[in-house]
Amino acid sequence: MKDEALPPAGRRIRVARAVKAAWLSLTRPPLIGSTSWTRSMTWLALAAVVVVFAAHLLDDSATLFVRASHSPFLAVMAEITDVGKSQWYLVAAALLFIGIACLDWEARSRSGRSRLAFLFAQAGYAFLAVGFARIIVSLAKVLIGRARPILFDEGGSLHFQPFTAADVFNSFPSGHSATMGAVAMVLMLWFPKARVPIFLLCAFAAATRIAARAHYPSDVVAGYALGLLSALFLARCLARRRVAFRFKSGALLPVPRFRLWGRKTSRDG
Repeated sequence: MKDEALPPAGRRIRVARAVKAAWLSLTRPPLIGSTSWTRSMTWLALAAVVVVFAAHLLDDSATLFVRASHSPFLAVMAEITDVGKSQWYLVAAALLFIGIACLDWEARSRSGRSRLAFLFAQAGYAFLAVGFARIIVSLAKVLIGRARPILFDEGGSLHFQPFTAADVFNSFPSGHSATMGAVAMVLMLWFPKARVPIFLLCAFAAATRIAARAHYPSDVVAGYALGLLSALFLARCLARRRVAFRFKSGALLPVPRFRLWGRKTSRDG
């Protein structure tokens, strides 16, 4: 039966089966001797903390500079800052995930089903990576309660009101930057040969939050680092269960996992 002729009930059944299969994969016992969080990641997290404190030294001067500047470059940065909204990536990943689940896998060849399984897993990972980062950031924002630059004149860059959901006290860490950090890690895992330009381009997108007067530099650094590390942690969690990724000997970053439908290959760890 062709996909377009399948009734809605049939599509729902396919989605339910695909989600069930994904869940069963996630509940597999982890690989013995593997870890989701490594010592190297701890050092990276500590380095990020140091950079955040260093960036804080620029918070006041950066805020005053942006407020007084009439630079066209900063204006363009402020205009494109919405590229960091998580909705763009969550919706795209969710649509791809559900769309693939609705397809008739059995009507395709083994290699075709393998490609669908690969895309299905990667779309799911992309959705979880961005969503996970946003959840952590949202909780941190409420707990920390740092005032945004719009309140700079009232209390400076160290103006806090913890345990509040008011947007003006949701500055630290930057949610847009966390999204871009997660997106950067997803893309770096998918395109390892372009990791440096991907990292820099996504970091620039995160920095537009400063030009938009929505965050301080330390907010951006903290959010970006959080997005990177949380997405890496999630990828390693999946690799431990042989879902979407596999470990590569001696490498911190796992690699996308691909195998022929129903049979392991040399690319399958």
